[in-house]
Amino acid sequence: MSFFSSIFKGKSSKVTLTAINLKFMGSVHSIDGMAVGTRDFDLAIPFQNKVGSEMLPDSITGPKMTINSIRVSEPFQLLSVSPKPPVDVGYQERKSFSMRIRAPDMNYEGPMTIDFGNEPKDNVTISIEKVIMAYGSRRTELEESATSMVLQKSQVFKREVQLYKVLSLNDTVNSIRLNEPFELVSTDPKLPIKADRKDSYIIDLYIKAPDYNYAGQLEISMGR
Repeated sequence: MSFFSSIFKGKSSKVTLTAINLKFMGSVHSIDGMAVGTRDFDLAIPFQNKVGSEMLPDSITGPKMTINSIRVSEPFQLLSVSPKPPVDVGYQERKSFSMRIRAPDMNYEGPMTIDFGNEPKDNVTISIEKVIMAYGSRRTELEESATSMVLQKSQVFKREVQLYKVLSLNDTVNSIRLNEPFELVSTDPKLPIKADRKDSYIIDLYIKAPDYNYAGQLEISMGR
């Protein structure tokens, strides 16, 4: 998810925002609300490109994000924004968006949503129906492994997996392969790994998504 923080100006006894919801690519991050004291008020939102990759190692480069539009929910009106979309945000780069917003001319108490739009043509939907793990002749389906994500094309995402159902004590994993169209980018801990203690049964996989929509299973094949 993207990281947002905010700087506010203005107070009000007339319009009260109970929360400000920041939406981007299907993810929503809520920050504290505010009281609005003037009809037009200023809001600054720093945006950092970390969508879907908060824990990626520094050696892995994520995709560039493009903010194509910014909208605020009714009954509010966006008067101006700087910089004006479209705005490219490089991986781990921060951009601060300065907005001038018009509050409704009536009593209002409730949330406001700011939608940072991203062109659908740059996104893919990944629906993983189940995760299958294999080690030698052992195969197992991970419980409650189904998930759905909206990512940018070829975006790297993290998947934590538990190995205890397929590995025995002192088993060693020297290689890991994924079924197409997924590509394994990195692992934490690094290969080879040995299941010789309790915490060695957990591994983080950093996976490159395809550049097209996908619905199906994710198969993780581990080699001795």
